[in-house]
Amino acid sequence: MRMFGWESWRGSFQGHSSGSDPDAVLPPAPDDDHDDTMALTPEREHRLAQLRERVAGVVAPDQQHDHNLLQWLVARNYNIDKAEHMLRRSMQWRKEWGADSVLDWDVPEVLHHYYPVGMAGHDKTGLPVWIIPYGGCDMRGLLSSVRKADYIRYTIRVLELSRQDMAKQTQILGYPITQQCCIFDLENFSLKHVTWKPAMDVVLELVQLYEANYPEFLKCAYVINAPKVFTLAYAVIKPFLHEVTLKKIRIFGHSGWKEALLEDIDADQLPQHWGGTRTDPDGNTKCPSQICLGGEVPKKYYLSLSKSNLSKITDDDNLSTITLNKGGKKRLKYDVKQPGSHLKWEFRTEDFDVGFGVSRKVKKGEEEILVPMQRVNSQLVTEEGYLVCTEPGTYVVTFDNEFSYVRSKKILYTVHVEPPGSVKEE
Repeated sequence: MRMFGWESWRGSFQGHSSGSDPDAVLPPAPDDDHDDTMALTPEREHRLAQLRERVAGVVAPDQQHDHNLLQWLVARNYNIDKAEHMLRRSMQWRKEWGADSVLDWDVPEVLHHYYPVGMAGHDKTGLPVWIIPYGGCDMRGLLSSVRKADYIRYTIRVLELSRQDMAKQTQILGYPITQQCCIFDLENFSLKHVTWKPAMDVVLELVQLYEANYPEFLKCAYVINAPKVFTLAYAVIKPFLHEVTLKKIRIFGHSGWKEALLEDIDADQLPQHWGGTRTDPDGNTKCPSQICLGGEVPKKYYLSLSKSNLSKITDDDNLSTITLNKGGKKRLKYDVKQPGSHLKWEFRTEDFDVGFGVSRKVKKGEEEILVPMQRVNSQLVTEEGYLVCTEPGTYVVTFDNEFSYVRSKKILYTVHVEPPGSVKEE
């Protein structure tokens, strides 16, 4: 079997190290012997040649190397027609989103400061290593501060920065660098990352965008510090991931991940907080000069509801209305008869924020907290979410204004229970 063109690429770049030390010891080329999906049998080599001929007029010559075209074939299990269709659709997508010029885009300040991501360095074979401290992501704040399209565009920009780094590494190392490693740190990940529907909708859209337009872009994803609640989010995301991608995801709790990272990444390529030796000049072990850590988005960045692209309740919806007096609260009770039912809510307030939480009655005078009470800016962004009811019983949705002694709050809302099996994936 021939692996996708390492030999030809080594020859084409021999002696051209793009300014690197000619006597330096370069990292070894990636060993793909374990990956049968990228092995070029005579049949697959024939299909690769056919795909190259079909897309010659669409794809730039520097993107017609074996390793570029193989990514599309692998994503479609070497079906030439499907691979060609996928590639052509992606080329159109790149035009629509301006992917080829996104690095020149004037990025909104809030994304620069609060979108948690950064490139730490390179793995032992030269692939870029990105750290995504997603547990520190204030999705509600970000999606309240920029249009959804801008959030997606910034994600595309990160992917294109990684592609740019791969091209540089290819020139330096003398063999094709076409993949990246990602470290998703879920420290502080909680139920709020899962139950807010607009956030999950964006995550699913990004997963599908990645699978459709960046096939075989991922070498390995390390999910670290994963709490139990992450299983809920992963169950939603998993059906949208290609089987090849799923095999590349390694999930860790709070232990064992540092050793796993250092098997593939040298310590001097990682911040100390993530098992390496790097620190910022001021001694910060998370290297925030390289890795944006996210954090709560200040409300000064928030857009008005009319300017945001988030889901909004319209005046035509069949809404109920309640008014909370100063310092008051309202508890709404819903009987759930079947395990697996969905309790869904959507509401907004006029002018001011309100407290919101969900609980389940366990016995008289005792309730289990399912969604902790928290103040939400539903005057800016329509609050939308759901909860899977694992047990039958009485569920209580609470709107709380006890923190306000000077203002009453008007709430427009809809809350209902959907039986198991009635909720379809969008």
